[in-house]
Amino acid sequence: MKIALPSFLRRPQRFNRSFTRFACQIDTSLTMIDRMFSFEGRIIDISRGGAMFRPKLAYIMHRADVPVCIHLGREELFGQIVSTSPAGFSVRFDEPIDQDIFDDLILEFHVMPKQAA
Repeated sequence: MKIALPSFLRRPQRFNRSFTRFACQIDTSLTMIDRMFSFEGRIIDISRGGAMFRPKLAYIMHRADVPVCIHLGREELFGQIVSTSPAGFSVRFDEPIDQDIFDDLILEFHVMPKQAA
């Protein structure tokens, strides 16, 4: 006979990221493709699968499921805003960045190989 634990006693499932995030401070811009409106701001952490973009705004309006393009050096990274927090917009890229291109971006912008918290 099996005894099932009540749901409040079970451990919540942990979310595992596909790619390691790196803390950084990269000044860049983000374009909302549906409105063709751009924000100046800063990427505060990045991985091959996404980034956290902090716009240079006093107030961040809630956005979700908005297609965007981040202009990062010579690269244009397309993705979607998946959530908004006081830290900024969480962007998931449509396709993961190739490892070689990601390594070049890290070198170009002097990102320290230190994981973000």
